[in-house]
Amino acid sequence: MVNQEAYRRELEYLIQYAHDDWLGFSVLSGSVGSLLGRGASFEEQLGLLLRIVGDLYDAGARAGDLTESPQEPFLPWRAEKAEVLTRIAAEVKTSSRLPDSGDVCWFTVP
Repeated sequence: MVNQEAYRRELEYLIQYAHDDWLGFSVLSGSVGSLLGRGASFEEQLGLLLRIVGDLYDAGARAGDLTESPQEPFLPWRAEKAEVLTRIAAEVKTSSRLPDSGDVCWFTVP
C-alpha cells in the first residue's frame, strides 16, 4: 500500500521535472521503488508506474520520442491517455522489468 501523502509529494516532483526537462523512465522507476519499498511484485510495480504515468498525463505531460532535430527535439505520441497506458504496459510487460531512461518513451509538458 502506497502512502498517499508520499505519493502526492513524489507526483508533484515528477510534474515539475516534466515541466523543466525530459523525464525518463529511470526517474519514474526510482519513484516506484521509493514508494513501494523492497519486496513489491512486478505487477505492483507496473500498476504504480501506470498510475504515475496516468497522473502525469492528467497534469499535461505527454509521452513521446526524442529526435535529432533541433527544431523539434520532442515528438509527442499522437494518442489518447488510454492508448498511451496500454502501449507502455505492453512494452514493459515484454521486458519483465521496469524501464530505464531511453526505453519506451520520454515525458515532457509540451
